[in-house]
Amino acid sequence: MDIFATHSDIVRDYREYINSFILIEDEQIRGKVQQELESGKLWPDPLIQFNPAFRKAGPIDQVCKETGLHPGLNQAFAGYQLFEHQAAALSHGIAGRDFVVTSGTGSGKSLAYIASIFHHLFTNPTDEGIQAVIVYPMNALINSQREALEGFEASYKKNSNGADFPIRFRQYTGQENQDKRDEVKARPPHILLTNYMMLELILTRLGEKAIRDAIFENLRFLVFDELHTYRGRQGADVALLIRRILSQCARPVACIGTSATMVSGGTLSEQKERIAEVATRFFGKPISARQVIAETLERSISSDGAPERAALCQAINAPFSETTDPDFFSQHPVLVWLESRVALRERDGDLVRHEPLRLDEIAERLAAASGCSPEACADHLRALLQRLSLANAAATQSGRRSAVLLPFKLHQFFAQTGSVWATLDRPETRTIEIDPSVREITTADGESKPLYPVVFSRTSGCAFTCVRLQQDGTLLPREFQDMEEPDEDTPPDAQEYDGYLLGESVWTDSDCADMPAAWIKETRDGNFVPKPDKRDRFPCAIWYAETGHWSPKPRKDWQRGWFMSAPLLFDPSSGTDFAGQTREANKLTSLGKEGRSTSTTITCFSILDRLAQHGCAPQFRKVLSFTDNRQDAALQAGHFNDFIKLIRIRAAIAKAVQEAPDQALNLHTLGDAVFNALNIPFTDYASLKTDNPMHSTRMLHEDMFRKFLT
Repeated sequence: MDIFATHSDIVRDYREYINSFILIEDEQIRGKVQQELESGKLWPDPLIQFNPAFRKAGPIDQVCKETGLHPGLNQAFAGYQLFEHQAAALSHGIAGRDFVVTSGTGSGKSLAYIASIFHHLFTNPTDEGIQAVIVYPMNALINSQREALEGFEASYKKNSNGADFPIRFRQYTGQENQDKRDEVKARPPHILLTNYMMLELILTRLGEKAIRDAIFENLRFLVFDELHTYRGRQGADVALLIRRILSQCARPVACIGTSATMVSGGTLSEQKERIAEVATRFFGKPISARQVIAETLERSISSDGAPERAALCQAINAPFSETTDPDFFSQHPVLVWLESRVALRERDGDLVRHEPLRLDEIAERLAAASGCSPEACADHLRALLQRLSLANAAATQSGRRSAVLLPFKLHQFFAQTGSVWATLDRPETRTIEIDPSVREITTADGESKPLYPVVFSRTSGCAFTCVRLQQDGTLLPREFQDMEEPDEDTPPDAQEYDGYLLGESVWTDSDCADMPAAWIKETRDGNFVPKPDKRDRFPCAIWYAETGHWSPKPRKDWQRGWFMSAPLLFDPSSGTDFAGQTREANKLTSLGKEGRSTSTTITCFSILDRLAQHGCAPQFRKVLSFTDNRQDAALQAGHFNDFIKLIRIRAAIAKAVQEAPDQALNLHTLGDAVFNALNIPFTDYASLKTDNPMHSTRMLHEDMFRKFLT
């Protein structure tokens, strides 16, 4: 799979989605919006981040011998190569000291505290009480950790001739049913996996007394994963929760935290000091900088520094090899340069990660180092990284993870479209901005011109400028959804009216004749005029200046336009009339109204679809989505499932029409045709969970589904 081509297709899909609902009649505004889209403001070029190699401490069996770790760890973690930061954290854990691990994603932070807990339980076998509570910010992480613990249990049994695993672990969250919760209450495990909300309930609810007592009497380890997620009021709540637990525990408790993104900037020692301060405040006990364990990195390709200019230029201009041999990549000059100049950098004598860069930024640096053109460098980098990813995938699938070199990630950010703002100048001289940083501009002669939000008719694309008309002769900008009813107690000369300013060509008085009969009446001379109770909802002619002043009478050099009160009861640009309860957002739309849920769904679908098109194996076509609460997660999952069902129904209708005689369906044939085109398993639409029900039962369900589809 070509990651760069896949990424390009995903961005193109999102761009088409954004463009699909941008209906703007005004050519100047449409051109400005397209210019913004073309500039990549909403989808900037992706950042490339390289994963460096962590310095190794040695195989688990060697570390067990050298540090006095219980040999049971060798069975549970058989085949593991420990990193230096894991071994350093373990030295604190087995001594019962508090510590915080701050290392990158995929660096094995969880193994540091799991191995510390295992060592204690192997060394001090017991059948009583909860020895460790591990708190995660999301249930998805709890499920993942439980699976990891099950893997360690299987490894222990395999490498100890089938001996029973002496450590019990269970998860206790809102997703477990009552039977599973009762099992935990009846026999508390050695290790309890939970989230902070459930831990709060364990401390307060009468029904969890057995678990609470098991914690207070036996707890030795209290672990909080992803420390950086506990901020603000939530962080204060959790900090107080920790203090309540520690104040009731009968034995000393080691507090452990992990995070990949605690702080940035400053020297490594300064970062550790700041992390120690946060951990001390969070856990309510002193934690020094010596107890903060940072990752230790090493070069995986070469330790001789960056290659010379001539070697880089020769490698860039040479015909590209199709090999996936790790030895080829470990000696490749450009990869050596990438690791030493882009993936890693030295700070205070230590190797640290380099901040992610865009491909064009890397290409420019490579061009400066090699003397080749930035375009040639960019092309070479794409080809080299694509071939490297294939080589790394082959090494991983063959079990040779040590042969993986300089893996990388693409980070793509999508921004919301934004809103259009414009001055009230004539079309040929007005200023148009997308989400401006200031709300007015100053002309060369010092005159101030306000910027006004612009929204668009969902039917015609006509521009509606959001204004607040004041009786003192000024037009104030107002936000689209910011509308106030006139106050009856306010003097008439101080009244304000929320509404919209439209161009002169949108409406003429003769257009009244096309309005519904309930809106107009016919005069004696045969003309049509608004009825008195509807008059204030019709366009009202005003004259206005670019400085934000208006008049009901013509003024020299002022433009003529139409003011319409909000909320709209009809759209003069399209002749559409609205029911009184219709939301304003269903009549008009601002530019940045792509829904967050729909944007997420479209992007997820595009990722899965493009992965399939580019030959990614089915087991690797996955999307992992994070959200900060269960309600949003459920909403997004439901939104995505509804989207997929809608696609399947529409595809089935299209297929049914194409295959029908004369490519036409009627009410009598529609249900059968769509049912046959869907061709989905019986259990996908029936309440029964069998594929082979009785014939009469199957016919009953199929007939009901056909009626539903019709």
